[in-house]
Amino acid sequence: MRAAVAALAFQEVGMSTLEEVRGTIARIARCRPDEISPETALKDIKADSLHWVQIIVALENAYNIEIDIDRMQEFATVGDFIGYIEGLTG
Repeated sequence: MRAAVAALAFQEVGMSTLEEVRGTIARIARCRPDEISPETALKDIKADSLHWVQIIVALENAYNIEIDIDRMQEFATVGDFIGYIEGLTG
């Protein structure tokens, strides 16, 4: 039972992080949120370097974290980026 509750809590946190990241990227890169999924390659998002700086700053403010910009090169997908954010907030 405890494991099921923990799994549900994790899914809720993951979903809210997904929604926040998806909404932030969509708003700044001016695309539709439904075009962004955890499997979406970051390179496929039509955002230039200024957009990415704005996305990072917005997410840092939303989660009160500091994102290492150099680490961004390690992330292939939106899901990788979300996992990193959840690691900083967890």
